[in-house]
Order: sequence, then C-alpha cells, then structure tokens
Amino acid sequence: MSARAELTSMERRLSAGPLDFSELFVRVGQLKSLLDGGSTPATGRTVAVLAGLLDSEQHTDQTQAYHLFGSIAGTLATIGCSRHDPCVSRQAMQVLVPAATGSRGERQRALAEIVGTLPVNIKGPDLRPAASAMPPPRRSLKRLLAPLGAGTPAGTYQGRSLVMPLADVDEVAVIKITRRGENPAGLEREARWLDYLRASAQLFAVPFIIPRPIQMKNGYLFRPLNLPVLNGRPQDIDPTSATAIAFTVHRDYFVYPNEHRPKPRLSYKRFRQVLQRAAVLFGELAAGGIVHTAPIPLFHNRVQRQRRDDSGLYEWDRAGRLDRWLQSSRFPNFGPTGIRDFEHLTSLGSKAGRQLYRHIGNQLLSLILVAGSYFRHKAPESVGLDKDGAPLDVRHLFDRAQFSELVRTVFNAYHTGFSNSETVVDIQAEIEALVPALIEQMGVDRHMREILRREDQQRMTTAEFETYLSQYPVPAGAAAEFEKGQADIEIHSGPHLGEFNGPISVPELTAFLRSASAAIVAGRFLGQHFGKNVGGPYG
Repeated sequence: MSARAELTSMERRLSAGPLDFSELFVRVGQLKSLLDGGSTPATGRTVAVLAGLLDSEQHTDQTQAYHLFGSIAGTLATIGCSRHDPCVSRQAMQVLVPAATGSRGERQRALAEIVGTLPVNIKGPDLRPAASAMPPPRRSLKRLLAPLGAGTPAGTYQGRSLVMPLADVDEVAVIKITRRGENPAGLEREARWLDYLRASAQLFAVPFIIPRPIQMKNGYLFRPLNLPVLNGRPQDIDPTSATAIAFTVHRDYFVYPNEHRPKPRLSYKRFRQVLQRAAVLFGELAAGGIVHTAPIPLFHNRVQRQRRDDSGLYEWDRAGRLDRWLQSSRFPNFGPTGIRDFEHLTSLGSKAGRQLYRHIGNQLLSLILVAGSYFRHKAPESVGLDKDGAPLDVRHLFDRAQFSELVRTVFNAYHTGFSNSETVVDIQAEIEALVPALIEQMGVDRHMREILRREDQQRMTTAEFETYLSQYPVPAGAAAEFEKGQADIEIHSGPHLGEFNGPISVPELTAFLRSASAAIVAGRFLGQHFGKNVGGPYG
C-alpha cells in the first residue's frame, strides 16, 4: 500500500465511527508517525478528521484523556509546521490554536502545552563569565564614588543595596552587596547582563533605563572598604567579607509600582503604564532568548525549599497552592524605569520548548499578582484574620473594571513584545471569567495556615527557628512555648492562594495562564510561518 493510500485509509477509519479509547489512541499515534516522516503530506480531509476528534466529548472523562488530546494536538502541530501545503498548514492552525485557548480541563492542558511549544526561532546570547584568577580588589567607597559626584559615602539601604545620591543629577550610585555566605558570581553575572543590554538597545521598542555598571581592572566585583553603618543595613550583610558591584541609575529605579505606603503610591493610570511597559519588556527579552526568572519570588511552599527537589519554587502549570502571594508581590523586580535585578536573567537555548512556555506563564502570573496587590495595598494593614478568627473580607478594595483592564493590558503588551504582531486569539471571555474569581480569592484571606514540619524545624538553627516563629501568628500560643523539632507547628503565614498542600484556590488562573501563554507563543509562530500581520483567519 502506498503512503497516500495508507493516509486515506487512516482518515477513513478515524472518521467512520466511535472507536474505543485504546484503539483511537493507537490509530492517532500511527497517523502522527506517518506524517512525521515528512514524505506524506496531510490533506484538508486529515485536518477535518482531527478537528472532529478534538470536538468529541466521547473520551474527555478518561484517566488518560490528557495523553489522547496531546497526541491529536501534536498531529495538528506537525501539519501546521509542514511546508508541503501552506493552505493545509493554515487550516491545522485555525483548528488547533482556538481549541487550545477555548477548551477546559485536561483537553485544554494538553492542547495549550502543544501550542506553547511550537518552534518560534529564538536563541539567547552566550554570556559566559570572564575567566579571572585575580581576587576582587579592595576599593574605598569614597574614592570609587568621588568621580561620579558623590561626597562622603552616605545614603540608605534598599534591601542589600546601598543607595547614594549624586550631585545635581537625577541619578544615584548603587553598591549591591553579597549576603552572608552568598557566591558573588550572581552579581558578576548581573553586571555582565547590564553591559550586554546597554549594547543591545535595539531589542527594546519601549523606553528602558538600564543601569551603568562600574568596571574594575579585572571585572566588576570588588571588596568595599568601610561600609557605612546606617539604619536599615541588613543583618545578613557581613562588612568584613562582603563583595559587591557598583552601578549608577536613575533614582526611580527603586520606586515600587504597587507601593504599600500611601505617599509614594502611584495613580491607577501611572500603575497601568508601568505594568504595560514591564509586560512589553519581558516579552521583548523572551523574544531575544532572555528570560527574567523572578519578576517576583514565586513559591509553592517556601519553608520547605531546602529539602524539596523543586526548591519549593512555584510551577504554575501544576496548579498547586501559591504560597504568600501578597508578600511575594510587595517588592516586584520592575518599576517606572523598566525591569531590575538582572542577576535573575538567564539565556535560553534554541530549543526552549516547554521551558519557554513555563517562563511566559510565570511572568504573566507575576504581573497579574502585582496587579492584585495594587488594590490590596490601598489598605495594607488589613490582612489575615479578625479578632474572632474570621478571614478579613476586603473585596471592596478591588475595582473589577480596572482589574480586567490590567489583565488585558498585560496580555496584549506581552504578546506585542514577544510576537511583534497582532493578537490572533480573543481571550476576553477568559479574562471576564478570571477577574471575579481573583477578587473572590484575593479579597478574602481564607487561606492563612501553614504547617512548619518537624523536618524543616530540624534544618534550622535555634536562632532561625525562633526568628521564623516570631514573624507570624501561632494559633496555639506564644512562639516561646514550642521546642524545635518536637512536633509539627501550625502558623498563620498567609494569605495564600489555596490550602496548605492543596491545589490553587483560583483554578481559573491556571486555565488563563495556559490559554494566554499558548496564544502568545502561537502569535510569534504564526507571524514567522505565515507572515507578520497574520490577522484573524491567519491571513
């Protein structure tokens, strides 16, 4: 039997009538194998048959439905990537992309992951650290900063950064310092990224203020002498062993868009502009093969990060409980000047695939959480439980129309930055379903509980244990009553999005991230494959 006849036979059998799950799974796999060879082009009939299988509700409740729909979607993606017949390829994408963003449950998960891993022709830079056997030189801050217009070192600490004003300009000098026991390679990498990005301004279509690193004779690292003793110097900075980098930047670099203090709080219009710029920049960086891995810190369970294989980091596509969402959102790594904390940049290889899809989802999630925190920070003291132990209800702080606009802005801006083309999927219905669910869960602090396991207590020193307990309410009594490592301890460390060790309390958020991430990848793929301005029916 010729390959063409074999394809016709497969199309006929798959469309003839209902097949049991096992036979259908095998036959779809055989069809994909035939098309993967490349010698047998699919037809419009092939696409129509696969579209019918995607629409069928027959096997949606099967335990292995995810794998079946993944195989069907993978077959459509093979056709969509084929160069044999552009019309048939377009037809496959016209079926696959809307299905990936409009489905639900395991079918959506399978389809979105396939669309999210379409080949989009990106490759990040090879940013290897400079080899140097020389130890970082010692530098007096006064001598280092005098040429920049700074007098006697003074200023304030912003986290682990010493920030000092410069004379008669809007810039500040920043000394970013290692924490106690930290490998300084991260700071060296940050400075190298700064130089790379400053030389790659063509990557960015929106204004972006990139810090200017100060280079030493053999790199960027130095040992700061005489770090000033100022109020607010973090305890985890050890002046005797500290290593640092220095850079200059606009003073707004340390302005937080969702500020919880009333005086510096941005107007809604200004906040929306900051969020939009950040989304464009994250998208443009990702298009250049560069991802920021921590727009905000995201954890599933941060207290267990020392003993978990995933380091406690949040994996949004697994739909688990999100740890301390409001605390994580307080100091985002973006602001009016653009993005910041470049030590978290990483370069993607040419076959990023699932990794890219997950990074896009992480960045969208971070931006949406910060948007939610903007409303909560109207009353930052209203968090947790009331005196009777009931969850505080602050849903009145949220503006539904504004929140919807912010989510739409984030999606459209990221899509523009990443794909440089028009959006090809309308996800407004998903946004309208998402925002009320977000307000319901973000506005009522139902999930405050965390269990500090014995194993995690035993990994702490006594001082760390006591400090940890002192940060959060302990329902059973005073922290001093507990002995380290003797029993699990319940504490109230939230609000979290979900119960401890449970699923996320906003499943609509996971569904939205799948749709949005897949649509963003699809936008770039379709633009590359079928032309830049693809349009609604893809041209």
